[in-house]
Amino acid sequence: MFGKKDSDDDWQYIAYADREYQAFVRDIILQADSWQKFNGSLRRIDFFAERLADSNPRIREQAYLEVGRAPYSSIKRIAGSIPRRQLREFLANRRLAEWHSLYILMLGQSRHPEERAHIRNKLENYAQYQVTGNLSAWATAFIESQPDSGVEEIEKLYFSTRDRTQDELEEVLKGFSVLGSEGGIPFKPEIVDRRYRIVKSYATLLDNYPKMAGLVAKDLTNWKIRALVPRLSRIKNGEPILDPSSLFAVDYYLSMASKFPAIKEIH
Repeated sequence: MFGKKDSDDDWQYIAYADREYQAFVRDIILQADSWQKFNGSLRRIDFFAERLADSNPRIREQAYLEVGRAPYSSIKRIAGSIPRRQLREFLANRRLAEWHSLYILMLGQSRHPEERAHIRNKLENYAQYQVTGNLSAWATAFIESQPDSGVEEIEKLYFSTRDRTQDELEEVLKGFSVLGSEGGIPFKPEIVDRRYRIVKSYATLLDNYPKMAGLVAKDLTNWKIRALVPRLSRIKNGEPILDPSSLFAVDYYLSMASKFPAIKEIH
């Protein structure tokens, strides 16, 4: 397969394409115009999601690269594209660990008891041995698989003690941020409740790890809610523990917080 960026450029070799991959590329070209129209992005994601389990490894790789960039809401929507057995087989292959995050997020949508138990076991092992690879995806999947207690359990594992590394905390916060941002400005009761639970956990985080204030402030700013103002103010006015970027994020949030609606009081 050859390609070039501009019409005046020389053709450059890209990769060998067998018949299956050539047919795959032709399908992409045929679909391309429709992806520019209304709901085209959804159709594009669906097109590649259907090929995540393709027998051709090149097609699978391209499908992963496309779907892996999709918004979390779309990943949830197409989570059933790969059978449970194939998900587990893929996640068991350590050579593909850097590809695991997408499939971990898909696994989190399963309500099968075995998958829920597997996710719990993974997160507990990660916490015990302070593993950080794909931790944000496992934290997200755990909360999705344990909707009634997931946030509180992760808070206990990671925020309630003072022996966690910054890398661990940042990874967990990535998962919390994804889930807290779901739905934009929330209107569904379950989204409002989950965001409240996350913010409540952030209070515990700040009490034990005040250096994480910048990331918390960024989430609160993005969610446009007023919460944890006294904690963030104390951290800002306390010892100089924040780097310039974090201090800016806290300052900016505190300057905007009065314009945002308050959530339930958190002690």
